[in-house]
Amino acid sequence: MLGGMLAVIRYSVPGARTEEFATQARAILDLLAAQPGYLRGRLGRAVDEPALWALVSEWEGAGHYRRALSAARMEMYPLMTLMINEPGAFEEVYTPPGAGVNAGTTGSGTTGRGTTGKA
Repeated sequence: MLGGMLAVIRYSVPGARTEEFATQARAILDLLAAQPGYLRGRLGRAVDEPALWALVSEWEGAGHYRRALSAARMEMYPLMTLMINEPGAFEEVYTPPGAGVNAGTTGSGTTGRGTTGKA
């Protein structure tokens, strides 16, 4: 099992709040980056829908991510009304060869083709 996780928080941001949002989102990402278990993160904006943003981070495990969210809750609070309510924590189940520490491995009993069981 890989044990890592990917966190995706999507936001719907009205044009008038873009600058304010981007500033606050960068501060959130900086705060998350200082937490134990953080691996990497980025802030992105949809190419075809500029009001849609994503704060994406990678963690050593779900426990680290949950503790980091607790540490960042006050910083995140002003943007909560812009968050899209959907699941955002994903366990890592496959990393392609050459793509990092766990490259070419699978997790949670899945094969590299995304199906459970034997290949």
